[in-house]
Amino acid sequence: MTLGYAPENLAEEWDVVVIGTGMGGATTGYELARLGRRVLFLEKGQLSHQAAPESDSSTDDRVAALQGALSDSPEVRLSAGRWPHRLRGSTSFGELNFFAPLGCGSGGSTALYGAALERFSPADFQPRSNFPEVHDSTLPERWPISHGDLRPWYDRAEVLYGVRGTPDPIDRDDSPVLRAPAPLSVRDRHFLDSFRNLGLHPYQAHVGFEFVEGCNGCSAICRRGCKADAARICLLPALERFGARLLPECEVRRLEAGPSRVQSIHCRRGNQDLAIRAKVVVLAAGAYMTPVLLLNSSNREWPDGLANRSGLVGRNLMFHVSDFIAIRPLTKLPFAGPNKGLALNDFYQIAGEKLGTLQSVGATINVPEIMQFMRDAAETDPTWWRKLASPKPYWWRKLSSPAVRLVAAFAYHVLDFKSAAVWATIVEDLPYLDNRIVADPGTANGMRFEYHYRNELRQRVRSFRRRLAEALRPHRTMVLSGENNLNFGHVCGTCRFGDDAQSSVLNRDNRAHGLSNLYVVDASFFPSSGGTNPSLTIAANALRVAGAIDEQLRQELPGP
Repeated sequence: MTLGYAPENLAEEWDVVVIGTGMGGATTGYELARLGRRVLFLEKGQLSHQAAPESDSSTDDRVAALQGALSDSPEVRLSAGRWPHRLRGSTSFGELNFFAPLGCGSGGSTALYGAALERFSPADFQPRSNFPEVHDSTLPERWPISHGDLRPWYDRAEVLYGVRGTPDPIDRDDSPVLRAPAPLSVRDRHFLDSFRNLGLHPYQAHVGFEFVEGCNGCSAICRRGCKADAARICLLPALERFGARLLPECEVRRLEAGPSRVQSIHCRRGNQDLAIRAKVVVLAAGAYMTPVLLLNSSNREWPDGLANRSGLVGRNLMFHVSDFIAIRPLTKLPFAGPNKGLALNDFYQIAGEKLGTLQSVGATINVPEIMQFMRDAAETDPTWWRKLASPKPYWWRKLSSPAVRLVAAFAYHVLDFKSAAVWATIVEDLPYLDNRIVADPGTANGMRFEYHYRNELRQRVRSFRRRLAEALRPHRTMVLSGENNLNFGHVCGTCRFGDDAQSSVLNRDNRAHGLSNLYVVDASFFPSSGGTNPSLTIAANALRVAGAIDEQLRQELPGP
């Protein structure tokens, strides 16, 4: 870590301490530092974004990313910006113990994301009306803020993160502020024209890439300043230009609070226990870990966990559902060029159903990638390996296994998907009280999750698959996903915001009910999951909340 980023005196009281440097935390901290507030970031992982590339090869980055993804070593995973420990949970598909697609380090999960930065639809802010037949979900009638309330912050977030793309031709009342997109690859141009001829409405996806020479849109830590992750866009500028400070490799254990305020943040860095004070605490540890920290911060005033008088901390857990679908072009085409170029929303709302979006994901179809996909699928679906009649349940962990290579080669050569592109659906998940995060000190992460995959979700997934296959004919498609197609990287909803303190954890400004100086700005605040990528909504809301925090400090403090 650069010495200039380290705080000079940890005993002082900060204006704002931000826990976590992902999309919500980094964006909020950046904006507050820009406004003149004294900001300290606490990050469990390492500061990875300073290292200069030893080579200009994106291949090297992809190799390092793959090695980090495959490693069981916490140290190797942390050095690759990945969450160090397996997550434990139970779903309708069985018990899971797997590495989720989560970041840990500067930028959080944005260091690994594909930089898709799409707005929610206006309909997403009135979720109950979209699912009139679903009666047992805790979907609210509306968010406590409207799409119109968030629109100016969407505008600012798109400028800040340098979002590129073309407008969605399906009118969803969006007016995105977009930079010019990269030229389409030959293959994506083929898909754009072909889909339009089929009556669909594809557009160039809204992404945060500079597309420097050789960039095809990576899903790993970007060493070349190309990807708009939260560290490059917000964390480093906050440190270098606006005087913010950072403690990396610092794990927050609990928040000490009185009846109405958080008094101190207790954390551990190396062998040192620290107690840090702040006028305002911004919690952005992610929708898995934020509720755990609140639950572990119980005391006499908050016996059920901090900010948990509603009993909803950790509940209403949501994931998106994502099918990975190989779509073969109508002719063999080269793969060269940016490969995360297109999206379409023809199925977002169709014939009374609210489904979601379809996006190209930038993955290649080759034997090693198919093998890696098989490994990931087997990790999250305990029954998946049985479908291939294997007598050994862990054969898929050995990527050199002849059986794995044989299946991958069959898909690649015999089924003739060599020139196919991989696309992904994003289907909205609904909140339910029994889907939740549970504090569990017996696990490596101090938590586990419980999730029941509802029939209404299964029916919408099947409807999306059917509609998509019919709409894309004569393109040949193949669903690559297994039965468990939960997107564990799009976790949200575990500390929902709302106007009623009895049915929410946070108020409309994302401040915890009953606590005057605690805010939550990661995806925990979502009361519904929407049907597209969450990152831009997190960023826009973070800018909005930073304004509310600054106003609170302005009323409580002299200056700046």
